[in-house]
Amino acid sequence: MSTLEALVLGAVQGVTEFIPISSSGHLVLVPEALGWDQPGLAFDVLLHVASLVALVVYFRSDLMGLLRGTWQGDATSRRMGALLVVGTIPAAIAGVAFADYFEGTFENARASAVQLVITAVILVGAELALRYHRARVERNGTSLRRMDQLRAPDALVIGTAQAISILPGISRSGSTIGAGLALSVERDDAARFAFLLSIPALFGAALVQLPELQGSSLGLGAGVAGFATSLVTSYAAIAGLIRYLRTHTLYPFAAYCVVAGVFFYAIV
Repeated sequence: MSTLEALVLGAVQGVTEFIPISSSGHLVLVPEALGWDQPGLAFDVLLHVASLVALVVYFRSDLMGLLRGTWQGDATSRRMGALLVVGTIPAAIAGVAFADYFEGTFENARASAVQLVITAVILVGAELALRYHRARVERNGTSLRRMDQLRAPDALVIGTAQAISILPGISRSGSTIGAGLALSVERDDAARFAFLLSIPALFGAALVQLPELQGSSLGLGAGVAGFATSLVTSYAAIAGLIRYLRTHTLYPFAAYCVVAGVFFYAIV
């Protein structure tokens, strides 16, 4: 892999991991469209570790507060920690039980393109659900839910959405944020919980696949370039999306997924 390829794919991973347009789908489709060799599992793990580091850095205050509060017996912190555990269970089960199946799906570029269109359907459906919930709470003189109002069944639903997003082309952030919107959670809070929930998922996936880095043929220059680019763009994407969702909808991302899905399906 050349340094240029590593830079491009690192940027693709960083942006698309958190913007709801599917990083796994793009990491399959972009090399295919450009005529490059598939980057391989070792490089994929490296890029995802960089995204994980960006998440931990961005949410460092939240995580430290959660750990400190849990250690000190704070009920709110322990409750949020429990919700993250519950939300992680579906992806953990799916990743172990269907590992071979999911690995095989990464070899089918056209299926990834189709699943980008499915991501668009998820995003549009989530926005329509949120519109319904917003109209309902306005009639009742109440408000949409915040992250601290989530319950265990909500976390399980959002976690199930995260499990489905293991399929390349199904956006992890799109699925989990969309599930939050469907549960009448404010957009920015849905994004914050979705990103916090992705930390144990990314950590677990990286831990399981870390041995793949040993003995890989990935060059040092390409590895450093991909990691650094993924780290910087991941951080920017997290901050940008949370800020964006305070006042904007997911419809532009849905439109992109349709266009990209049709485009990639036509050329791969």
